[in-house]
Amino acid sequence: MAKLNLQTTLSSSLGARRFLLRPAEPSVQDLLPSSTGVYLGRTQLLNVPVFWDFSTLANPHIAVVGMTGSGKSYFIKSFITRAHRTWGTGAVILDWSGEYSPWVKNAGGDVIPIASIGLNILDCRPSCAKTISKTTPAQHITQVISSLSILSELSAHPRQARYIKKALEEAFAKKKISLNKPLSAKTDARKIPCLLDAYSTLSLWLKDKHDDDLESAHDLLERFCQKGADCLARSGGLNPASLVSDRLISIDLSSMQSDFARSLAALYILQYLKEAMRIFGLPEKAGLRLIIVADEAWKIAQDDRTDLVQILREGRKYSFSLVVASQNPSDISKTILSNAGTLAVFRLMHADFRESLLASLNCGKDVSAQMEKFKVGQALFRMAWAKPSDYDGPFIISRIEGEDLNRIYKLMVVDMEISIDKDELSKKLWRLGCTSLQISQITGAFEQNSKSLNVDDLARLLLSYGMSRSLVLSFLRELGMHDEDLLKLFARLQARSMGVSPSQLATLVVNDES
Repeated sequence: MAKLNLQTTLSSSLGARRFLLRPAEPSVQDLLPSSTGVYLGRTQLLNVPVFWDFSTLANPHIAVVGMTGSGKSYFIKSFITRAHRTWGTGAVILDWSGEYSPWVKNAGGDVIPIASIGLNILDCRPSCAKTISKTTPAQHITQVISSLSILSELSAHPRQARYIKKALEEAFAKKKISLNKPLSAKTDARKIPCLLDAYSTLSLWLKDKHDDDLESAHDLLERFCQKGADCLARSGGLNPASLVSDRLISIDLSSMQSDFARSLAALYILQYLKEAMRIFGLPEKAGLRLIIVADEAWKIAQDDRTDLVQILREGRKYSFSLVVASQNPSDISKTILSNAGTLAVFRLMHADFRESLLASLNCGKDVSAQMEKFKVGQALFRMAWAKPSDYDGPFIISRIEGEDLNRIYKLMVVDMEISIDKDELSKKLWRLGCTSLQISQITGAFEQNSKSLNVDDLARLLLSYGMSRSLVLSFLRELGMHDEDLLKLFARLQARSMGVSPSQLATLVVNDES
């Protein structure tokens, strides 16, 4: 009878044997990049921490799908918060339902209720006071017509489109603004025409003649110009130049009267952010400059003519990241789904949704069965690495580990304190060789003492786990401790192990001969 010999092996060694895993998992080197990343959670099979680092991916864009209550929005909120803390990245959230507004307020960000503040969609001033806009009023009018065509049947009625175009051009002419000269950032917002001006012009034309296309064009603009629904048609309101910043900003669209109006506002903001992206140019330092979130924006996310696609194509170059999320994968353009550097799939009950996604990911029916039973926060991820990898297929994160907005730990060192992010500390401990249980014990020690821990206690814990003194010394030096403090620390530990006072230890100093 053959004998079965058991032996100890590392998870990284086991992970290399891909045939044992369903689905397989990327290597530890891919999931734990050497540079700073955003922590997501741990892999289902090997319990490896997963850090999202845009510099190691093909692009910084993310597509997220999952049914209501699956953890989709929780993932996005945690991701944005950590990116803001890690890289100082700002975010602009197109918030259809108002779901993000309370969270943004709690995080110290800004909530902009478009229904009450207003937004002039004819405002085409540049995104920065020190630059000149690359868009002329004539080009902006074309963009407005394009947005209306995406949201209505205007593209099938060229005469209606021409009427609206002429009315918009006349609105600028009456304000004595050239159609072919870009506006200055100093242009008074009150002097810029608005949609109400164009609507009034169409009303005057209707008095002089009856024309079905003219009447239809008039009716289309009337949707935005009726009292109580004219938040996009008035002068002034939100200055879009305030959107590109290092702050968290929620554009609250929930109080607007129709999905048509919400979508038009979102399209205008996306056009503006696309131009701002190009004007700001290449970033001067590493990191993400801005994250743009479109959650449940199905009316614009499924159309390749929107600027979501253009931002997707150019965003990596300018350090702009796009996050598009929906309950239904078919509500997101195939261009976005297939080209996003990261795909996150949370629980999906509808079999057709699962099968269409999994077929494109080359996953079997066993993965589909798992996905139907995913717990809240559990998700299938696919990351496209910038460099060839041993495995670049999908893998499962057992649970997205969320964000509580206050995860900074303090390591107390005699006359100084060292601040370190909880996720970054866990990452360093994992690299040091600590197990998941040991990492939990260390972070638990911080939590029990109001997120602070004396360096002596941390060193004793590490030594009790079997870490060598040289390893512990290198680890603490990496955290920022000075050599002088390290010598004093190990002197105190040595004295404690001998049961004597540190003052009783003799110090031997050896000097080189000069």
